[in-house]
Amino acid sequence: MLDPDDVDLAGLGAARDDRTPGASWWIDPANGEIRLVQDRDDEPAGWRHIPPTEAGAGYGDMSDFVEAVQHRRAAELLDQAINGRGAFRRFKNTLFEFPEVRDEWFRFRDARARRGAIEWLLEEGLVDDEVGRRAIARHPDPSPRNADVPGAVASDLADLYGHRLHRVLLYGSWASGEGSVESDLDLLVVLDHVDSTWDELRRMDSVLWRHTERSGLAITALPVAESAMGRPTEPMLIRAKTSSVRIS
Repeated sequence: MLDPDDVDLAGLGAARDDRTPGASWWIDPANGEIRLVQDRDDEPAGWRHIPPTEAGAGYGDMSDFVEAVQHRRAAELLDQAINGRGAFRRFKNTLFEFPEVRDEWFRFRDARARRGAIEWLLEEGLVDDEVGRRAIARHPDPSPRNADVPGAVASDLADLYGHRLHRVLLYGSWASGEGSVESDLDLLVVLDHVDSTWDELRRMDSVLWRHTERSGLAITALPVAESAMGRPTEPMLIRAKTSSVRIS
C-alpha cells in the first residue's frame, strides 16, 4: 500500500487532467512514482495506468468556487461566465480581472485536485481506506479570505487612530456567522471621543474604501464615543453591545 504523503498529489492531479492526444500517465504501485509515456512500447510493466478525468469534470469545481466567492462583483461576473458554451475560457478570463480571487481559485483548485487524487488512489486500492480518509481530511476547501477582512480593517484603523481607538466591534450578520457576499460588513469603531460623526467618517473613508475595493464587500463603520457605549440608549447600540464580537 502507498502512503499518500509519499505520492506527488499535485502531479497526480495534473496527470488526471492531461488529455493531450497520444500521452498517457502511469503510476508505480510500489513507490508512487508517476511517469508520462508517449509511446505504447514504453508502457511500464506492473505500473497502473492513470486515466484522465472526464471532459467537463472541472465544471462542478468552478460552480462550487463561485458560490464561495465573497467579492461581490467578481462573484457576479464569474457566475455569468460559467453559464453556456465556452464557460472554462470565460471563467479564466474573468479571473484575470481579480488577481486576489484568482489566487483563491488556485488554492481551491489545488485542494480539490489533491482530494481527487487521493480518492482515485482509494478507488484503485493503492492506499489503505483509513489512511486515505485521513489524508483527504487534510485537504479541505480553503476558507474564503474575506473571513479576515474585519481584522484587517481593524488593524488599519488602529494605525489611523492610535491611542484614540479603544476597540472595534463587529455586529450584524457577519458577527452571527451568517454573513455572505450579499451582506454588509458592519463595524462599530469605539473612540475616546466623537465630536463630529461626519468628520470621523471622512477620516475613515480611505481605509474603508481600500478594503471594499480589495474584498468586494460593502463595509460600513459607525464611530461611537466610549461614553455612549457605557449606557447605550439608541436601539442599534443596545443590540450591537449585546450581540457584537470584539475584533480589536
